[in-house]
Amino acid sequence: MMRNKKAWLRIVEAFVAVALIASVLVVLYVRNQPSRSSDVCKLEETILEEIASDAILRSSILSINNMEIGDFVNSRTPDGFNSTTRICNVTDICGLQFYKQNICARERVISSNLTAYQPVKIKIFMWQEK
Repeated sequence: MMRNKKAWLRIVEAFVAVALIASVLVVLYVRNQPSRSSDVCKLEETILEEIASDAILRSSILSINNMEIGDFVNSRTPDGFNSTTRICNVTDICGLQFYKQNICARERVISSNLTAYQPVKIKIFMWQEK
């Protein structure tokens, strides 16, 4: 009879140990979620730098070709995130027409290429899908 109680005690101990480890992992996972958003903001800065240094993409922005720039940004958007790109006048606010929570937005002014001076602002918005 005593041997049977020890077996149950060991089962309970093992269950408590697994529950404790699982709860620690959940807490660590939840704490690391915001860093994913900050990584996306850094990615936006990298994308804007890439656009600014590429002559073809600069020309697309200066000719306000939203389709080509949107495709370029979407190809670099990580899984689980959505993105929208806006090209506006430098003096415009250049916001979204809808509201999303936990959105990251970065912008950059593209002023010219070798043949044209026509300053515009490109703004990238990224947010996590629900």
